[in-house]
Amino acid sequence: MRLPFAALAGSLALALAACVNVNDTPVNARPAPVSAADRSVIQSSIINDMKDPGAAQLRNLVAYDLSDGQGRAICGQLNGKNAFGAYVGFQPFFLRVKDGAVVTKYSGSGDPDDLDAFMAEKGCREAASGQMMVSGTK
Repeated sequence: MRLPFAALAGSLALALAACVNVNDTPVNARPAPVSAADRSVIQSSIINDMKDPGAAQLRNLVAYDLSDGQGRAICGQLNGKNAFGAYVGFQPFFLRVKDGAVVTKYSGSGDPDDLDAFMAEKGCREAASGQMMVSGTK
């Protein structure tokens, strides 16, 4: 049985609407030096979960102070080894840290269809533009 086009389009619109968070709030992002605390958060929230944490390589680290008490955004690229011991290539990551806790984390896996890599790049682009959306702000 084939669904009529209108029913299919309606289902798609409903699914996409579910992805929009009405609690998203714009905040300003200002470049800031990458601190030792930022590196510690990267270590504990991403690197320690890797197959070989000692082989992790970081590059292009950038941090941003967010307005309205929304913490910091930390962006960069991370390379690590897979189960075969080969490096997978540098993948983007994005962290938002508020009050010492990671509240948003996206880290690419090397899969070309990886949604986390897309979201990491999106978050970093928004932060670099000077304004980004954050969830659950008030």
